[in-house]
Amino acid sequence: MNYNILLKKKHQLQIELEISKIQSKSNELEAKTDLIKKLSKSISENKKMLKYQEEDYSNIKNKRDQIKKTIEDLKLKVKELNKHKKECFSEINRITRSMDENNQKNEKDLVPLNKNNLSNAEKIKLLQKEARDFQFQIKGIEQKISKSLLKFNEINPKYEKLEKDYISLLKIIKSDEEGLNQIQKELEDEHIDKEEYSFEDLDIGEIDYIKSSQEVENEIQNIDNELNRISKFNSFVDAKNPKNFEEIVKKLKEIERTLKNKKNIQITYDENEVNDSINNFRRLELLNQKLEALLNKFLMEINLEINFQILISNNYTNFSIEIKFIRSNKEILNFEELTTPEKIFFVIIFYLSIQTLLNFENIIFSNLFLPNIYNKRGSVFRTIRKVIPIFKKEDELKKANLIFIISQLELKKPIENIKVLKIE
Repeated sequence: MNYNILLKKKHQLQIELEISKIQSKSNELEAKTDLIKKLSKSISENKKMLKYQEEDYSNIKNKRDQIKKTIEDLKLKVKELNKHKKECFSEINRITRSMDENNQKNEKDLVPLNKNNLSNAEKIKLLQKEARDFQFQIKGIEQKISKSLLKFNEINPKYEKLEKDYISLLKIIKSDEEGLNQIQKELEDEHIDKEEYSFEDLDIGEIDYIKSSQEVENEIQNIDNELNRISKFNSFVDAKNPKNFEEIVKKLKEIERTLKNKKNIQITYDENEVNDSINNFRRLELLNQKLEALLNKFLMEINLEINFQILISNNYTNFSIEIKFIRSNKEILNFEELTTPEKIFFVIIFYLSIQTLLNFENIIFSNLFLPNIYNKRGSVFRTIRKVIPIFKKEDELKKANLIFIISQLELKKPIENIKVLKIE
């Protein structure tokens, strides 16, 4: 399967190579390929931005729609209550007219409200009370409507701005994609031998930029080397027809028959060695999780989150832990992409976290531990100010005594909950 994937990649590189060769001969093509780079970069960046905006836009839209629906539902309820109140007054008017006319027949035609033996005066009094109850409910609902309208008026301008930006970004992406497709078609029509290569097979999104011929040729050579290696050491690969999996299927069926025919299949292994390996890995994984959780308690103070991922190479010979930072739940960064204050903050809390997990009661930290590029007065003291409240608040950290030995950095503003000793 990897052999087939490499062949596809090689085919795409061959098309890139042709584009690269043509580029060197044509100023017009050079301009177009430069535009491809710009459009591809613009599409990529705008789609990333759109993904970020989509979450904010969706959240505020849902809030706005919910408030709007609440207002509409409350208005319908007010309308219904007003209708009932009006019916009460209409009934009072009917009873009053009946009393004025002293018409026994009309009196009998009136619909009783609760009991047949109520007098007209009692009926009127009861109707007035119901009307007041309806009015009281209406007043309460109108107050809720007013509060909801305040919330709506507060959120609606933000929603309209986000919606405008979101739609605008969608239009930009669509326009860039149409421009990219147009240039792609022009390149195909004007410069590429259609019988040998076709842009239909090329995923333009996989080309970051139009590379030099030498770069592409080097990549093709690397793929050829890998193809030769796979073909040489894997007897199941059919180089002439790589999509032919008959030999693999035949071997799998042979294994299946063998497994079915043998009642007992014995696999020998050193149980203690396997158990030790599993237990060691579990301990490492648990330590990894504890360290990650502790670091995140500190990093949330600067709107960062850390993620440790245990990685094993394809050949199972290399083992590593990949560290990624997430800023404001959106942007994924490595350590080098952090700002200098963020790097200093992380380096200090990483040291403190390790000491904490090792159960040191007295944790000593000095700025002399830091490389010169991270020994910045403002960032060091700012980190200490943010760290101390967390040690005071978290139960698992309260038992630790923090000792900071600071050299050659002047403390211009006092730090709460810390005792300062100046040593000459």
